[in-house]
Amino acid sequence: MTEAIAPENSAATSGIDEKDLKPHRRTAVLVVHGMGSQRALDTVRGVLEAVWLDTDEKPGKDGKRYWLHPEQKVDDIDLSVMTTSEISGTVDGRSADFHELYWAHLMSETRAVAVLLWLFELVRKGPRLRIPALWWGITIFLCLLVQSCVLLLLHAILQFLGNPPLIDDGHLLFGALVDHQINLMNHPYHEPEALLLAPFFVLFMAAAYITVFSTFQGAWKIAIPASILTVLSGFFFYFGINDHQYGDELLKAIAYLLNPSGLRTVTVLFLPILVSLCVVAIAMGTWGTRAMAVTYVLSSCFFILYLNARRLISWNRDDPLGDILEHHGHIFGPGWQPFFDIWNQGWIFWSLNDRYSAVIACAIILIYLGLYALFLQPFLGDAARYFRASPGNVLVRRKIRKEALDTLETLHKSGKYDRIIIVAHSLGTVVAYDMLRAYFSRINSDLPDCTRLEPEFSQVDWHDPDNPSGEIRDENDFRRAGREIVRKIAAQTVNSPVLPNRDLPTWLVTDFITLGSPLVYARYLMCDGDTQKRLEQDFDRRVMQREFPVCPPKRDGDDRVLSFQNKRTGRREFHHAALFGLTRWTNLYFPMEQLFWGDVVGGELREIFGHYVDDIAVSTQPSEKPALFTHTSYWKITGPMGRKSPQIITLRGAINLEDLPT
Repeated sequence: MTEAIAPENSAATSGIDEKDLKPHRRTAVLVVHGMGSQRALDTVRGVLEAVWLDTDEKPGKDGKRYWLHPEQKVDDIDLSVMTTSEISGTVDGRSADFHELYWAHLMSETRAVAVLLWLFELVRKGPRLRIPALWWGITIFLCLLVQSCVLLLLHAILQFLGNPPLIDDGHLLFGALVDHQINLMNHPYHEPEALLLAPFFVLFMAAAYITVFSTFQGAWKIAIPASILTVLSGFFFYFGINDHQYGDELLKAIAYLLNPSGLRTVTVLFLPILVSLCVVAIAMGTWGTRAMAVTYVLSSCFFILYLNARRLISWNRDDPLGDILEHHGHIFGPGWQPFFDIWNQGWIFWSLNDRYSAVIACAIILIYLGLYALFLQPFLGDAARYFRASPGNVLVRRKIRKEALDTLETLHKSGKYDRIIIVAHSLGTVVAYDMLRAYFSRINSDLPDCTRLEPEFSQVDWHDPDNPSGEIRDENDFRRAGREIVRKIAAQTVNSPVLPNRDLPTWLVTDFITLGSPLVYARYLMCDGDTQKRLEQDFDRRVMQREFPVCPPKRDGDDRVLSFQNKRTGRREFHHAALFGLTRWTNLYFPMEQLFWGDVVGGELREIFGHYVDDIAVSTQPSEKPALFTHTSYWKITGPMGRKSPQIITLRGAINLEDLPT
């Protein structure tokens, strides 16, 4: 086995002057902002002032301070690098450069329909969020929104045809409807049931066309089902629009069931909910259909309260129980008709002849537009664009990832840094995760030979988290060994005093720090499946196929934690999911309580991304009681405790600019 290379701060025996073994290097801190309409440098400045400065006062001669200077890249003239003064406690007197990966400008404004389509996809996966009640609340509102749009669209169609949908105070059904038909006959468009019958007529024409031409071609597997569909759709349309009587008893019965008056009743009362169910079934699947049924029942119950308040239900308010026993005593019997007035008058919620349904529909749409402008577009819009894999979104996501990869590559190849720390917040943690896994897979096979990273490489490579032994017995030993491997990689690349070309592929990321990360919902947001089991299986498949790196890396077959045997080169090399065997992952989160207290976006990651992710619960108060909505408080120094707040102290320890042993 080749002898391990000496660390960068120790003398070598090659005869080179010791000062050449200590090149002046800096630490790079790359801050990745979260979702929303972020302003450049806001997040990085907040993190820097929280973890670096000790006071808001002007520093003294030897106090901590920082300076801004333009980024060297030509296209980043609007972004500045923030350089600190010397970090006390470091043996080489290094400083730190704080950079920001700014990607908000690449996220074009998301249209309202794009957010809706993404929410529809999440509904299809079912109530898999940590708070099922939140999923149900969002889904019920979406169902109300679909019902509102369908109802107003049907009103618009009837209005366009010249038939006012709100017909004479709603008293048009059953007996009143028959009498009123005489007055409507003079109107050219007096048949609202056409809304129900027209699709069957279109279906009849299409099925008949398919039947004829598939018969000519001898395609009987198509012709037979198409002919059946032709008969059924034509049968329904013909008898539904025909108002004549027939001598045959069967035809009489059919004509009675499908007479225009009956279809008009069904159309006016139930067409909006039927169409809504079809839309939801297509857009939101089985779970959406269930939620729509729940929504319709609940909204109808609330509508009964409205009817009762308007005194449109003839119940005795002074003695409701006695009224039920006296007039409706035969419950579920043939004489039990507690809602007879509602049915007889056509007072059905979400029906075409109910004015309040139309008004409520307008209110729901206005509420959605208000939520979209205030919250959905600025915040969830970014998540919708990044997580939903539509062609337009993929282009945006590709631009963001390219910007991230170029930034990380520039830091590695600048020659100024031998340690890089990634600090990411909210949706930025997903961007940073994609950046790290993509960049590591680009350079993993070109890293220094594994035999030159001993003994830590073998210790990590052979480590079994389920049966720890040897030098690495827990996650702290694992993290320390990974840090030492990165140190030795730096010693043979950017810190090498003998290599003529220091622009070698290298890996210098020592820490990945996530703040309020939505990766806690990774199975739900990044995987496919409509059940919990399928979502988990899809995530596990992606981990085993090394699409999703975890901490510690998963062993697969003969491959180890860090390496695999490359049959082409005959040597062991890093596999492309080994990065969290080198890079320490620390995850800070505010524990959530009753949805609005703490951080609903973030949470523990170790159960998803591996047991060596260091989850740390933080708080803004010494009592550790959750505060109201703390998603953006990870670097907040404006509280009563300022920089002494518990979450600030924890964040400083996680970033660890001094590079102290953990």
